Amino acid sequence: MITRATITALCLFSLQLSAQSTGPAGRGGSLLPINAGELAAFVDPIVAAQLEKEHIPGAVLVVVQDGKIIYQRGYGFADLATKKPVDPAKTIWRIGSISKVFTATAVVQLADRGRFRLTDDVNQYLTRFKVSATYPEPVRFWHLLTHTAGFDEIRPGTRADTEAGLLSLGDFLAPKLVRLRPPGRIISYSTYGMSLAGYLVEQVSGLDFETYLRRNIWGPLGMTRASIKVPDSLKSDVAVGYEWDNGENQRANWEWYHSTPASSINASGVDMGHFIIALLDNGRYGSTRIMSTAAARDMQSRHFTMHPSLAGFAYGFFEDFSNGQRVVEHGGNVEGFSAQLVLLPDYNIGFFIASQHEPARLKDVVQKALIDHYFPDRRERVRLTPLGNYQSRVSRYAGTYELNQFCHTCGPDRREYPRIEVKSFPDGTISISGNASHFVEVEPLVFRRVDGSPGTAVFHEDTAGRIDFLAGDSWLVVERIK
Repeated sequence: MITRATITALCLFSLQLSAQSTGPAGRGGSLLPINAGELAAFVDPIVAAQLEKEHIPGAVLVVVQDGKIIYQRGYGFADLATKKPVDPAKTIWRIGSISKVFTATAVVQLADRGRFRLTDDVNQYLTRFKVSATYPEPVRFWHLLTHTAGFDEIRPGTRADTEAGLLSLGDFLAPKLVRLRPPGRIISYSTYGMSLAGYLVEQVSGLDFETYLRRNIWGPLGMTRASIKVPDSLKSDVAVGYEWDNGENQRANWEWYHSTPASSINASGVDMGHFIIALLDNGRYGSTRIMSTAAARDMQSRHFTMHPSLAGFAYGFFEDFSNGQRVVEHGGNVEGFSAQLVLLPDYNIGFFIASQHEPARLKDVVQKALIDHYFPDRRERVRLTPLGNYQSRVSRYAGTYELNQFCHTCGPDRREYPRIEVKSFPDGTISISGNASHFVEVEPLVFRRVDGSPGTAVFHEDTAGRIDFLAGDSWLVVERIK
């Protein structure tokens, strides 16, 4: 879903030079291995200050290194009314779109067990309905996991008013899988693609989605508090969601989503630590293995990008390059809650952070602080050589662009998504909303910041040669509308 945090990220359009990864060689310039005592002294004041700044009642942070949870701490309150403190092992958080990573894990796991191939046409496994033959190229499993299936993102319609109003995945998806573009060409972050992936887990396994996760992922990993429908025995441990409104924390509504595999998992911080351990240890948790080493590594590898200069998608994960270090990650926001799952596979390090407040910046502040502290940016500014005759082409890129997750088939009254403006200038540069530095073309369709700092924007043209999209890293693709 689009949250205020997403809008902020879009407006900044904070693009990074994905190709400039230092990889494991960066270890010598960091403070690794992380010492738990030093970590606490560094991060706790940052969390405390941000909680106070944003008026957030509580949060949890769990850090994993080399197959172990080296740090776990609850901050503040899970429930303001009772003053119940956050317990990293017991307090249950709504993780929102991080649910998509569990869905991707289930799909990769089934493929690893020989139930299908990730290159298979999904229609081979659908019986009640089929993905329409709008385009010659079929939708394949890997398209769903990289957000390149090409489905329209129809909104509103993903939420129910009450738990009783929730639809089964089949009932929800059957009338709403509208194909907008050929698969495998354009990234468009997709609730419907991941929901279909979860439905396929049900069709192939013969189990409902939550039962499959419990038996094949949560149970083997000792994630004893993970759920979609929280059991009565654990409801008292669910953190209360809050939003800051009119100068006070107001209790948030519980959001019910038909798109369960994309939106609806709940878990404790320690549960998520167990999941991180398995992801980083190539599918293994202690003596238990949820997938083969090859499958686990493949899941975290890049499988699609809008351009080699940009970070792309692994299976279910966004890819990013922070301070030149490769990160795979996913955030999650629902009303009352915000969360982030971050892996640095080259270093066998990962962390999970969650808090109240859907638009909370806490997770972003903590992530940046940790990466800046342990992986300081040592990249040098790049000396740019503009592409020949770049001044003569610059006007073709100017226009208004909108986040391409908007509904294309909902008519003129559709919800408007965040927009940016690209302006061209006589010196051959362009400006992109939210960026102080201008950009200049250095390769066909590829622009970098004129000051040489990290930042790449890549335009895309259609078959007629018209500029139709502008891409940043991973999910950040905006469509030209004017």
